[in-house]
Amino acid sequence: MDRFMSMLMNDRAGYDDRLDYFEVNFDGALATLKLDGRKKAFREEKRSEPMTYDDETTELNAEIEEAAAAQNPLSGSKLDDPAYRSRLYAAIDSLPDDQRRVIDLLLRGFQIDSKEPGVQTIAQIIGCVEQTVRNRRNRAYVALRKTLGEGQP
Repeated sequence: MDRFMSMLMNDRAGYDDRLDYFEVNFDGALATLKLDGRKKAFREEKRSEPMTYDDETTELNAEIEEAAAAQNPLSGSKLDDPAYRSRLYAAIDSLPDDQRRVIDLLLRGFQIDSKEPGVQTIAQIIGCVEQTVRNRRNRAYVALRKTLGEGQP
């Protein structure tokens, strides 16, 4: 460190070409840090799109509910159709065990997570973190939509 400090002080007094390597690496690291910061800010900006609520019922607007239902092959309106339900249960049986267990618990009405201390959640039942449960659910939804021929919106 003392050698580097003396080189840095010599560079301030006059040009020392031995510092070029450090300057290039520092400039590259700084540019990467700036780029990472911009990407993170962009992701946060896009992620924090505010959800709007209906003033009278304090529920999410119909557009949001419809978009969420379109992503969810387990939505209530689709489950009313016996033919769809039969195909869905067959597709669920073909899922890997970890995904099938998450879907089964969702169908039984368990929540992925809860802020209330007495509520049993899927994450607690399975014994993993909330994000793992969400990842398994998302992979299962993709597989179910593909199997059911609904494709990706």
